Amino acid sequence: MRTTVQVISYVEKVVCDGCLSKDGTQTEATETLNLGDRSWDLCLEHSVRFSRYLVDALGTGLPDEENEAEAAAQDAHASTAAEVEEPTPDVDLADYVFRITDSRKAFKGKPLKAGTQAARAQWSGHRERLAALPDKERADYEKWCAAEGKDPRLTASHVEFRGFMWANFPHMARAYADAMRGRPQPHQINSPEGQAA
Repeated sequence: MRTTVQVISYVEKVVCDGCLSKDGTQTEATETLNLGDRSWDLCLEHSVRFSRYLVDALGTGLPDEENEAEAAAQDAHASTAAEVEEPTPDVDLADYVFRITDSRKAFKGKPLKAGTQAARAQWSGHRERLAALPDKERADYEKWCAAEGKDPRLTASHVEFRGFMWANFPHMARAYADAMRGRPQPHQINSPEGQAA
């Protein structure tokens, strides 16, 4: 199977050398092969051959503008539908059990078992915490999710965010925890003055 680059370089060579028939005589260019902004004048035989090579290299050939616009509209519709659909509690729990480990002292770091009461209780506590995020933490959390490519609606994403903050910015993680518990906060949790408080 040829790549698009190989086909184009082959077309360039044929155009530079001139179209030759099998018996070695020069052949008149009667066809035009177009690829994006580029075009080549070729004989019928080479035009058909290179068109097939391009279809082979590109999979289904080159989509026309109308099909491209329709595909883009379908993609936009699909992404909008995905954003609107909230994950169900079952989906959220399954994702949580897959990504987050057991936090109980005796089992710390071990995988959670999806059907257990302990897993459901741990997930439920974190789910409530995600639902009650203060504005400052929610804004930072959503920025982090966008940068990391994570879904901010999933409970496990917030647990991972908190873990990241405790590991890298413990003063901010402490301020988030205090804000959630209703303790007074410094005016700016990012500032050095806020760290000292």
